[in-house]
Amino acid sequence: MPVRSKRFILLASTAVQALLAFALVLFPYAAFAQQVALSNTRSLDFGRFVAASGGTIMLSPSGLRSRTGGVILLNSPHASQATFSASQTTLDAGRGRLSAAATATSTSAIVSLPANGATRLSSGTNSMAVDDFVTSDALLSVGSGGATLAVGATLVVAPNQPPGHYSGTFSVIVNHQ
Repeated sequence: MPVRSKRFILLASTAVQALLAFALVLFPYAAFAQQVALSNTRSLDFGRFVAASGGTIMLSPSGLRSRTGGVILLNSPHASQATFSASQTTLDAGRGRLSAAATATSTSAIVSLPANGATRLSSGTNSMAVDDFVTSDALLSVGSGGATLAVGATLVVAPNQPPGHYSGTFSVIVNHQ
C-alpha cells in the first residue's frame, strides 16, 4: 500500500509539472512558483534523565529544559530544541528546476506541528509519547536571507521507564501564503 501512495505523489508532481509546461506554451511569459524550503539543522534532544516515578520533560523553542513529576534531569550538554533553516525557493517552470529566490521581499508561511499522540520515541519495544509541540513562530516570515524556526515539545515519561537510547521522527509542515 505505501508504494501506491508514493506513486500517487510522483504522478501528482508530474501532472503539476506538465500543467506548468502547458501554461508556458499557452502563455509565453515566464512562470515562477515560490516555495519555502525547510532544512533540519539541529535535532530535538531531551537529554539524559532518570525516570523515577515519571513525569514530563519540556523543551521550549529557546532550548530551556524543565521537568514535572519525579523525573530527574541529568547533565546533558547536547539537550536542545530542534531548529530548521527556512529559505525561499522558486520553481522556474520554463526550466523545471528549483533555485534560490532572488527577491528582496519576504514571504509568509504557516507552520503546522504534530498533534498530541502522533509522535513517539522508541527504544526496542519501549516507547514514550512526545506531545505539546510548540514553535517560536506559528507564522514564519522568510526574507531573502532566510529564517530560523525553533521547535520544542514535551516528552511524557512513564514511572520506571526502561533506560535506553530512544529515537523517532516528526514532521513540520509549512504552508506558503
